[in-house]
Amino acid sequence: MKFAHFIKTHKKEITDEWVKFAKDNIECVGKLDLEEVRDHIKQMLDRVVESMESSETDAQQEEKSKGNMNMLSGESEAANQHGEQRADKGFNLIELCSEFRALRASVLRLWEANSKAGKLETDFQDMIRFNEAIDELLIISVERFQNKVDDSKNWFMGILGHDLRNPLAAISGVQSILKMSKNLSEKEKSLLGRAGSSVKRMAELIDNLLELTNLRLGNGMNINKSQVDLSTQSTKIVQELQIAYPEAELIIESPGPVQGEWDVLRLDQLMTNLITNALRHGKPGGPVTVSILAKGNDAFFKIHNEGPLIPKSIKEMISTGNFTKTNGDPTKRDSYGLGLYIIKQIVDGHNGQIKVSSTEEKGTNFEITLPRKS
Repeated sequence: MKFAHFIKTHKKEITDEWVKFAKDNIECVGKLDLEEVRDHIKQMLDRVVESMESSETDAQQEEKSKGNMNMLSGESEAANQHGEQRADKGFNLIELCSEFRALRASVLRLWEANSKAGKLETDFQDMIRFNEAIDELLIISVERFQNKVDDSKNWFMGILGHDLRNPLAAISGVQSILKMSKNLSEKEKSLLGRAGSSVKRMAELIDNLLELTNLRLGNGMNINKSQVDLSTQSTKIVQELQIAYPEAELIIESPGPVQGEWDVLRLDQLMTNLITNALRHGKPGGPVTVSILAKGNDAFFKIHNEGPLIPKSIKEMISTGNFTKTNGDPTKRDSYGLGLYIIKQIVDGHNGQIKVSSTEEKGTNFEITLPRKS
């Protein structure tokens, strides 16, 4: 009896042994409908047999041995369902992988027992194809499991960020009322100012968190263009930030109106993030200079600040778009990462470019180039 035929005719025994292992060794299995679990395993065993019995060229065998051959969508459906169900039921990745290890062991254990009885012939090629098929199902299941877990995390972060806005708005409202009091001491005014800065920082983080969640959920960044004057918008943002950071020196340089077709809300978000980064990471108190320029079909938005140099890793992340939470410096809690990631997405959404330079002699410069009309 060939190995594939053995699996086909002993499917119930293999499934029973696998279920016994799962019940005895994997705690989360107790949360599942075992009949549903059995159906997944039977379907995946069918896929293993089909894979083993299908004809393959030498080239296809070589590609499969390297993990470069993928099952068709219909063939992988059971593995996808298996991975998604495990994520929904609270399995971890080790438990999921343990199931496939147990499935492989169940088949081989029964095969060995029957081989000793002299009923079976061992085919080395069949054994290779069996292991390849199990590995392929495992990868499909793990990929779906991880995608499901990531989606759940993103939904959670989106809900969390959205729900944090209301209490933050309430705190901000109370602060505004307190600031109107004429009986505050200088110390109390200072404390309210610091608290206000913290609220603004939290609001920025929540906005960026919601934006990041939206991007990771695959919704992308919506860009709704209209006629905008870059100089007017920049002046407005600078004035707002000057109120939020009264101790800072903010300078704006503009030749006059610079018209273009951009998303005004995204433009405000981009400018606010860039200027805030310069205020927070540059020399305390500034100066921070905002320059608006235009040349042909391009408009330029530049931010200059003095102070600590930007790490090389930050420049690399801006050029590649691959942002990490530590920005190459695990000791630095207040990082550029999230804000710059959002900035990069906005610039890309306008088909623009972002350049960064940072030297001790010339300070730090961010230059955004935006086509005035696409």
